[in-house]
Amino acid sequence: MKAVTLERYGPPEVLTVAELDEPRPAAGELLVQVAAAGVNPVDLAVRRGEIPAPVLPTVVGWDVSGTVVDVGSGVTRFRAGDRVIAARSQLATGVGVSAEYIALDEDLAARAPENTPLRDAAALPLAALTAEQALSRLGTGFGGRLLISGAAGAVGGHLVQLAALRGLRPAGLARPSDAHTVTVLGAQEVFSDAEPPPAGSFDAVIDAAGRPRTIGAVREGGRFISLTPFAVPEAERSVDVEIYGVRTDGRMLDGLARQVEAGKLALRVAHVLPFEDAARAHALLEAGGTRGKVLLVPVS
Repeated sequence: MKAVTLERYGPPEVLTVAELDEPRPAAGELLVQVAAAGVNPVDLAVRRGEIPAPVLPTVVGWDVSGTVVDVGSGVTRFRAGDRVIAARSQLATGVGVSAEYIALDEDLAARAPENTPLRDAAALPLAALTAEQALSRLGTGFGGRLLISGAAGAVGGHLVQLAALRGLRPAGLARPSDAHTVTVLGAQEVFSDAEPPPAGSFDAVIDAAGRPRTIGAVREGGRFISLTPFAVPEAERSVDVEIYGVRTDGRMLDGLARQVEAGKLALRVAHVLPFEDAARAHALLEAGGTRGKVLLVPVS
């Protein structure tokens, strides 16, 4: 089977397509024929060596959509023919999901939204889980002013939507050209570098774009949650600074998929490229300005 692999660290061109043996599902695992795999900022960091992979060579990628073709012993929630989505940590397991077939722990999987093309459903797992969990860090009683940086991106767009679904009135920080998109997603205000948010005017900032200077928008004693570990500000003015990393969770993902089915959560796909164009996919994401998810598919 084909798989997108990383043998050494470096620029996008170090990614290659290799022929690997098809896996077999162990106890508690699903064998999934992959429809699409997502490309995420963490994949860029691994490829560059900023977050070393557990082993090299390795298959890249964290989130995936596909069809169950076989199950291991003890599997109870899924059967052959089911459409599924999942996020799996390539850093924790040592193997990613950008392959024609993957063996996947049942607990990581969720039913794919029925009203969404299976390929596009790969845009949901990692971005939506990250957004949902970051918002949960604010606590159930949070009702203050929230600013989301990178509000037009994959994670930021989910943050805006999910914050609005929680009854918050989020503001977004994005490029002026993205103001309409961010507003449609649910932002009550949209700021930019040209028209920055007033200093100290927000109770919390969730930074999904690696913009540590937005800590200036947080009031004294407020919260700053960074989703990009390479761009974390120094704490100032009694602002609580936290770095948050996603936790893969199939049951939480299932709830998010049902939000998509109910029309409450929109998926956005920016580019769909074959495995053979993995280097281009990384370059597109690395260049910035991608509005939605970049997906890799096994079939050209």
